[in-house]
Amino acid sequence: MSRNDGKPLGKPTRATPRSKTQPRYAWLHQSLLDGIVSGKYPVGSLLPTEAQLSATFGVSRHTVREATRRLVDTGMIVRYPSIGTVVMSAQPGVTQPSYVAGLGTMKDILAYTDQTRLEVFGETVAVADDAMAESLRCEPGSKWLVLHTNRCLIENGRVISYTRVYLRPEFEKIKEKLHGNHPSIYKLLQDDYGQDIHRIRQQIEATLMPENALFQLGLDSGSPALRMLRAYFDPQDRLLTVSENFYVADRFKLQTEWERGEEP
Repeated sequence: MSRNDGKPLGKPTRATPRSKTQPRYAWLHQSLLDGIVSGKYPVGSLLPTEAQLSATFGVSRHTVREATRRLVDTGMIVRYPSIGTVVMSAQPGVTQPSYVAGLGTMKDILAYTDQTRLEVFGETVAVADDAMAESLRCEPGSKWLVLHTNRCLIENGRVISYTRVYLRPEFEKIKEKLHGNHPSIYKLLQDDYGQDIHRIRQQIEATLMPENALFQLGLDSGSPALRMLRAYFDPQDRLLTVSENFYVADRFKLQTEWERGEEP
């Protein structure tokens, strides 16, 4: 995987002139697209950093983020934490529609988790203070392993959310199985630890995407997100695990339908 030596790449060529009415992000997107298609940025190589692109093209980092986000959406580049932005394809694909989920019942939620996988890119340990205990409905002072992940669709690998997974330390070996198209966490709890999910509590609210998730998702600070917290309890009503999902605004839709039953 190659990277340039960190020096500016030179001024944009005449192949992508910018009209006076064309937004800078659209012009930069087209310039980068042309560079990938022509082989200037070969498939498998690292795209120049945000700072390098900003210096080379004379635009702000905000403009760079918006231009590259469009390349992410069409599958031409992928952002990897601690690695950089990798060129994946020399031809743009079709912009993917939002993933539509129906999560109105426990059965729906368990089926949904079977359609996604988690890519772990970090972990921390948290001790529940009063605020965390209230949010998760766990015991104050309890210890949790927190996995920082991207949630991807198994069908096409598209990242739809930044997800924090909270595991009790007794279940920490689950993290070793979260690679490839792995089983869902509830399935791992059931098969590896004999734990049954008896109740799921789901909380939904509008919020902003956490700062530590912005780079790999190709988003700007202040980007909107749909936060869905799902807490999983055993038959004794003990909290086993929590997933705190921050869905990208234009990649996920929640759809629920109800039908009136027959009147008595």
